[in-house]
Amino acid sequence: MAWFKREKKSIDSAVPPDERRVRTEGMWLKCEACAAILWKKDLESNWQVCPKCEHHFKLNAFHRLELLLDDAAWTEHDAALASNDPLGFVDTKPYKLRLKDTQKKLGMADAILTAEGRLNGRDLICCSMEFGFIGGSMGAVVGEKVTRAIELCLNKQLPLVIVSCSG
Repeated sequence: MAWFKREKKSIDSAVPPDERRVRTEGMWLKCEACAAILWKKDLESNWQVCPKCEHHFKLNAFHRLELLLDDAAWTEHDAALASNDPLGFVDTKPYKLRLKDTQKKLGMADAILTAEGRLNGRDLICCSMEFGFIGGSMGAVVGEKVTRAIELCLNKQLPLVIVSCSG
């Protein structure tokens, strides 16, 4: 009488492994200061400041430009300039691979953004460093982009703001 017995199906056939994840994963953060559980969207809309205790989370280079420049609008300069590995440096992994991974992860070519925009209605050039890019690694490209920003400011008679950061 097989129709009285129910056959057990394995969980693999019912729900594929890639669909067994909790759908809210990555949507919540824990405040480092007060341990409050925060919805990521609330934190982003409050410019990375905890609404409970006013702890300031780290900002990336893009967020800094959005905060500083009017209407969060700017034009990026020298976006294609990127570091390479002329020395063939290797520590725990090759520097060339580390650069490639970081560029892909952050969507940036190097550790600094150079932007032209407006601050309180005044045109300016702003450089914003990104610590998440190999610890704000200041290689030849960072120096070149800062130099180009200074030259652009001199040519256009604009002020320059550089936001540097460290860990």
